[in-house]
Amino acid sequence: MEVESYRIESYQTVSTPYEGHYPHHDTKVSVKTEKLKFVKGDFIVDTQQPGVKYLLETLEPQANDSFFNWNLFDAILQQKEYYSAYVFEDTAAKLLKDNPKLKAELDAKKASDKEFAKDGAAQLDWVYYHSEYYEKTHNQYPVYRCVQVPDKYLQEQLLHSDHPVLFCELFQDKEVLY
Repeated sequence: MEVESYRIESYQTVSTPYEGHYPHHDTKVSVKTEKLKFVKGDFIVDTQQPGVKYLLETLEPQANDSFFNWNLFDAILQQKEYYSAYVFEDTAAKLLKDNPKLKAELDAKKASDKEFAKDGAAQLDWVYYHSEYYEKTHNQYPVYRCVQVPDKYLQEQLLHSDHPVLFCELFQDKEVLY
Protein backbone atom coordinates (compact mmCIF):
# COMPACT_ATOMS: atom_id res chain seq x y z
CA MET A 1 0.00 0.00 0.00
CA GLU A 2 1.31 3.46 -0.81
CA VAL A 3 1.63 5.57 2.35
CA GLU A 4 3.37 8.63 3.72
CA SER A 5 5.67 7.61 6.53
CA TYR A 6 7.17 9.80 9.22
CA ARG A 7 10.65 9.60 10.68
CA ILE A 8 11.32 11.56 13.86
CA GLU A 9 14.30 13.78 13.06
CA SER A 10 14.44 15.88 16.23
CA TYR A 11 12.47 16.83 19.33
CA GLN A 12 12.95 18.46 22.71
CA THR A 13 11.87 16.97 26.05
CA VAL A 14 10.92 18.95 29.14
CA SER A 15 13.16 18.51 32.19
CA THR A 16 10.39 18.27 34.78
CA PRO A 17 7.34 16.00 34.63
CA TYR A 18 3.92 17.25 33.67
CA GLU A 19 0.93 15.05 34.56
CA GLY A 20 3.24 12.08 35.05
CA HIS A 21 5.04 12.46 31.71
CA TYR A 22 8.10 14.18 30.32
CA PRO A 23 6.41 15.54 27.19
CA HIS A 24 8.27 16.17 23.95
CA HIS A 25 7.85 19.40 21.97
CA ASP A 26 9.28 21.06 18.86
CA THR A 27 9.00 17.69 17.10
CA LYS A 28 10.41 17.72 13.57
CA VAL A 29 9.78 14.89 11.12
CA SER A 30 10.74 13.93 7.61
CA VAL A 31 7.99 12.56 5.39
CA LYS A 32 8.56 9.94 2.73
CA THR A 33 6.12 8.28 0.35
CA GLU A 34 6.71 4.55 0.11
CA LYS A 35 5.00 1.24 -0.50
CA LEU A 36 4.62 -0.91 2.61
CA LYS A 37 2.93 -4.17 3.47
CA PHE A 38 0.56 -4.21 6.39
CA VAL A 39 -0.71 -7.19 8.30
CA LYS A 40 -3.83 -8.61 9.84
CA GLY A 41 -4.48 -6.72 13.07
CA ASP A 42 -3.30 -3.31 11.81
CA PHE A 43 -5.90 -0.54 11.83
CA ILE A 44 -7.23 1.86 9.26
CA VAL A 45 -8.78 4.90 10.90
CA ASP A 46 -11.40 6.80 8.92
CA THR A 47 -10.88 10.55 9.25
CA GLN A 48 -14.28 11.28 7.67
CA GLN A 49 -15.93 11.55 11.07
CA PRO A 50 -16.83 14.12 13.74
CA GLY A 51 -13.71 13.24 15.79
CA VAL A 52 -11.25 14.11 13.01
CA LYS A 53 -9.71 17.01 14.99
CA TYR A 54 -8.93 14.63 17.88
CA LEU A 55 -7.45 12.07 15.48
CA LEU A 56 -5.17 14.60 13.80
CA GLU A 57 -4.15 16.16 17.12
CA THR A 58 -3.18 12.78 18.59
CA LEU A 59 -1.87 10.82 15.59
CA GLU A 60 0.15 13.47 13.73
CA PRO A 61 3.53 13.40 15.54
CA GLN A 62 4.20 17.16 15.36
CA ALA A 63 0.85 18.11 16.95
CA ASN A 64 1.05 19.58 20.46
CA ASP A 65 -1.01 16.80 22.04
CA SER A 66 0.20 13.94 19.84
CA PHE A 67 0.65 10.49 21.27
CA PHE A 68 4.34 10.86 20.37
CA ASN A 69 4.70 14.11 22.32
CA TRP A 70 2.98 12.45 25.31
CA ASN A 71 5.61 9.64 25.28
CA LEU A 72 3.31 6.87 24.06
CA PHE A 73 5.71 5.92 21.26
CA ASP A 74 9.04 6.43 23.05
CA ALA A 75 10.08 2.85 22.29
CA ILE A 76 10.86 3.94 18.70
CA LEU A 77 13.50 6.33 20.07
CA GLN A 78 15.55 3.50 21.55
CA GLN A 79 18.00 2.00 19.12
CA LYS A 80 18.18 -1.68 19.95
CA GLU A 81 20.76 -2.78 17.36
CA TYR A 82 24.20 -1.35 16.77
CA TYR A 83 27.59 -2.49 15.56
CA SER A 84 31.05 -3.18 16.88
CA ALA A 85 33.54 -0.99 15.05
CA TYR A 86 36.18 -3.70 14.71
CA VAL A 87 33.61 -5.96 13.01
CA PHE A 88 31.83 -3.34 10.90
CA GLU A 89 34.95 -1.63 9.47
CA ASP A 90 35.50 -4.40 6.89
CA THR A 91 31.79 -4.47 6.05
CA ALA A 92 31.77 -0.68 5.62
CA ALA A 93 34.79 -0.82 3.30
CA LYS A 94 33.03 -3.44 1.16
CA LEU A 95 29.79 -1.42 1.14
CA LEU A 96 31.66 1.65 -0.12
CA LYS A 97 33.57 -0.39 -2.72
CA ASP A 98 30.38 -2.04 -4.03
CA ASN A 99 28.24 1.10 -3.94
CA PRO A 100 29.81 4.09 -5.74
CA LYS A 101 26.76 6.28 -5.03
CA LEU A 102 27.12 5.71 -1.28
CA LYS A 103 30.86 6.44 -1.49
CA ALA A 104 30.18 9.66 -3.44
CA GLU A 105 27.66 10.78 -0.78
CA LEU A 106 30.21 10.06 1.97
CA ASP A 107 32.92 11.95 0.08
CA ALA A 108 30.58 14.92 -0.40
CA LYS A 109 29.79 14.94 3.34
CA LYS A 110 33.52 14.88 4.17
CA ALA A 111 34.18 17.71 1.70
CA SER A 112 31.44 19.89 3.17
CA ASP A 113 32.10 19.16 6.86
CA LYS A 114 35.70 19.51 8.07
CA GLU A 115 35.02 18.11 11.55
CA PHE A 116 33.31 15.06 10.03
CA ALA A 117 36.25 14.58 7.65
CA LYS A 118 38.62 14.27 10.66
CA ASP A 119 36.39 11.89 12.63
CA GLY A 120 36.72 8.25 11.58
CA ALA A 121 34.11 7.08 14.11
CA ALA A 122 31.56 9.59 12.76
CA GLN A 123 32.26 8.40 9.23
CA LEU A 124 31.76 4.76 10.24
CA ASP A 125 28.49 5.75 11.94
CA TRP A 126 27.41 7.54 8.77
CA VAL A 127 28.05 4.44 6.65
CA TYR A 128 26.18 2.29 9.18
CA TYR A 129 23.16 4.62 9.22
CA HIS A 130 23.07 4.59 5.40
CA SER A 131 23.37 0.80 5.11
CA GLU A 132 20.88 -2.07 5.16
CA TYR A 133 22.24 -3.02 8.60
CA TYR A 134 20.80 0.03 10.33
CA GLU A 135 17.70 -0.72 12.40
CA LYS A 136 14.84 0.48 10.18
CA THR A 137 12.36 0.96 13.04
CA HIS A 138 14.62 3.37 14.98
CA ASN A 139 12.82 6.75 14.98
CA GLN A 140 10.22 5.39 12.53
CA TYR A 141 6.81 6.66 13.63
CA PRO A 142 4.33 3.73 13.57
CA VAL A 143 1.40 5.72 12.13
CA TYR A 144 1.11 6.15 8.36
CA ARG A 145 -1.07 8.29 6.12
CA CYS A 146 -2.65 6.43 3.20
CA VAL A 147 -1.81 7.84 -0.22
CA GLN A 148 -3.95 5.33 -2.10
CA VAL A 149 -6.98 4.05 -0.24
CA PRO A 150 -7.11 0.22 -0.25
CA ASP A 151 -10.73 0.02 -1.44
CA LYS A 152 -11.24 -3.67 -0.78
CA TYR A 153 -10.52 -3.11 2.94
CA LEU A 154 -12.54 0.03 3.58
CA GLN A 155 -16.21 0.76 3.95
CA GLU A 156 -18.04 2.25 0.97
CA GLN A 157 -18.13 5.78 2.42
CA LEU A 158 -14.32 5.90 2.61
CA LEU A 159 -14.04 5.27 -1.11
CA HIS A 160 -15.72 8.61 -1.86
CA SER A 161 -13.92 10.68 0.76
CA ASP A 162 -11.47 13.47 -0.08
CA HIS A 163 -10.09 13.31 3.46
CA PRO A 164 -6.84 11.53 4.26
CA VAL A 165 -6.92 8.22 6.01
CA LEU A 166 -4.46 7.42 8.78
CA PHE A 167 -3.14 3.90 8.98
CA CYS A 168 -1.77 2.74 12.31
CA GLU A 169 0.79 -0.06 12.26
CA LEU A 170 0.45 -1.36 15.79
CA PHE A 171 1.10 -5.08 15.39
CA GLN A 172 3.88 -6.91 13.60
CA ASP A 173 4.71 -10.49 12.60
CA LYS A 174 1.16 -11.32 11.55
CA GLU A 175 -0.28 -12.60 8.27
CA VAL A 176 0.28 -10.03 5.52
CA LEU A 177 -3.00 -8.73 4.09
CA TYR A 178 -1.86 -6.47 1.24
